[in-house]
Amino acid sequence: MQTKVVALSPARSSMLPRAPRTVLRAAKDDMPPYDGYEDEVAKRRISRDNVGVSFAKPTDIRTARLKQLLQDEDFAAAERESAAALAVLPELADVARLRGRALLSPLLDTLIDGGAVGKADFEGAYEAYRLASIMNPDDSAEADEALGRIRDLCQKLEARDKNDLEEVVETTGKAVEEKALRFGRGARVVCNTGRNSEEPWEAGTVVALYHREEGWAPGEVVPYQVRLNDGTLIYAPFDADGCIRLRSGDDLDVDVVVVGAGAAGIGCAVSLTRAFGLDPARVRLLERGDAVGASFRAWPEEMRFISPSFNQQGWTSSFDLNAVAQDTSPAYALHAQHPSGKQYADYLAALAADASLDVRLGTEVRSVEKLADGDFDVRVRAGGADNIMRTRFVVWAAGEFQYPSTGDLPGAEHCVHNSKVESWAGLPGDERVVIGGYESGVDACVNLARAGKKVTVLASTPTWNVQTPDPSTELAPYTAERLREVTAPGFHGPSPELLAPLRVLRVEEASEGGFNVVSAWKKQETPLRPEGSLRTPFEGAAPPGAAGSELVVHTNQPPVLCTGFEGSVAAIGRDLFDLADDSGTGCIAGAPLLTAEDESTKTPGVFLVGPTVVQGELSFCFVYKFRQRFGIVADAIFRIQIPPALRHRRRRNFQGPGARHEGRSPGPAPGEHVHERSVLLREHVRGGLLTFLN
Repeated sequence: MQTKVVALSPARSSMLPRAPRTVLRAAKDDMPPYDGYEDEVAKRRISRDNVGVSFAKPTDIRTARLKQLLQDEDFAAAERESAAALAVLPELADVARLRGRALLSPLLDTLIDGGAVGKADFEGAYEAYRLASIMNPDDSAEADEALGRIRDLCQKLEARDKNDLEEVVETTGKAVEEKALRFGRGARVVCNTGRNSEEPWEAGTVVALYHREEGWAPGEVVPYQVRLNDGTLIYAPFDADGCIRLRSGDDLDVDVVVVGAGAAGIGCAVSLTRAFGLDPARVRLLERGDAVGASFRAWPEEMRFISPSFNQQGWTSSFDLNAVAQDTSPAYALHAQHPSGKQYADYLAALAADASLDVRLGTEVRSVEKLADGDFDVRVRAGGADNIMRTRFVVWAAGEFQYPSTGDLPGAEHCVHNSKVESWAGLPGDERVVIGGYESGVDACVNLARAGKKVTVLASTPTWNVQTPDPSTELAPYTAERLREVTAPGFHGPSPELLAPLRVLRVEEASEGGFNVVSAWKKQETPLRPEGSLRTPFEGAAPPGAAGSELVVHTNQPPVLCTGFEGSVAAIGRDLFDLADDSGTGCIAGAPLLTAEDESTKTPGVFLVGPTVVQGELSFCFVYKFRQRFGIVADAIFRIQIPPALRHRRRRNFQGPGARHEGRSPGPAPGEHVHERSVLLREHVRGGLLTFLN
């Protein structure tokens, strides 16, 4: 049996929202038909008494009397008579407006049903709304809006044939999603299901907008499909607080938890709060270190940013390559082109303080659990005590540096990873073997050589002769320049020995003491250099050995592993993300699987920011790359967190998710339940056809 729509629905009035007018009351014998009725009747009676003419007299009689009064130069009486005559215009405007609706609605229904409608068919509705606007300009919001939309629709009709219009109707739900409905997909709501008389409101999540199913009549839609927390799918027949509203956040500690207070965490939090207007008190950053930017503070003393900082404000629309927030510049703040880790951490700390971010230091995230209602319990340990924080969203920004990778190298326990080195100059011994020849390996080589140590680099690729359009897949100019410096004739210390291409097989303890690094020569490949390159080939490397032959390099000190980072997702966040297989190359292999908005495909509501983000063949592995994704994540959270109708207020002085949109009709009264059957709501599609064009 089909569910009936409750009679108090906004019905067709929701198609073209209008400014608040007189509120109709319930029909009772002892009550006037509308507010202000008695005052209006009294005013009319006074007008009739003043001019001595019945209000209901025909217009031609009133016109004749006005002419006579003007001939007699009784201007005061003529003014009163004309005022009384014109008092009927607001009522006539209402009649014209209702006529416009009556003429327009069938035309939109025809379009919805696939019928042919021409521009001339809208003339009657347009004229009715035009008259309504002229006759009552003080209350013409609906008429003016309808006129503009009809004009746009008619222009569209001139350029489209019937097939185009069918496409418009089919895509209306998606096209008007932002304008016509209050909530987006993923919004946490409560619905007045009426299944329990004592507790009629049940929590759930919006899973579809303008929902319809196969077999429904053309134009038969519901504004929302909602999955209740118990798994039941229901339909909300009205986009109104009486049926569906945002769930209160009173049971939440915060709206967003950001795991990590490094470059990605601070940058994304600033985007959420400054750019998108979320309350900083509702965005909490959890950092297990004792300071903002703890990973940067753990860099080797000699390590520097390879991408240069430059204060571009006032000159270009771009900004400092190492900045994580617009209108900031590490170059300006630190007066450093290649900041050290500590310097950059100071920049992040200052940015967090300036943005009034809520950063909880010494707080380690132990687990993230998604609850049945879609929220998350984040279990943390701080100060020796365990605690739980409840949030709507989790942004994973725990980074990579604290989670080094050994590359599954046999004998890795005999080595020291570059992330564990405090200072290259402070390492004992006068020689070192470095395993790995990309940025971190070459950086280690340069700084060890500058410290007067003999260095041997074992690299899988001769990166010093690689040239690619992607700056993140070749040595940075800063790194290459320093390598040329320490390999040039006349360098003050021992010149490094660069060996490539090699595959390191194992590291083993040597019988005579120290360690042997066993490698095999790979087939020499032509260096990746485009034709016509202006670069001078690097000449400071040793010639390669025969492919397949073995090479054993002895060292008295633990070899240095520069084999990259496993990353926090693979190390401790696998339960939140699905990972790609290892068939890709570089950072793409084993990368977390994400939606286009960097949301986990495994755990909706969890987002990823930072150098681990991969989209297709694109890897966002440096600050100037992954910062581009902050706005995408913040926008996704913003669209779910804040109803579309309220977003223009949210960026200024939004008072919370329960605030109402000024001028919005209150809709059905409490008690109008959300139904589990579809309900015919053609006014949603009618309104969609109009708002689609604006």
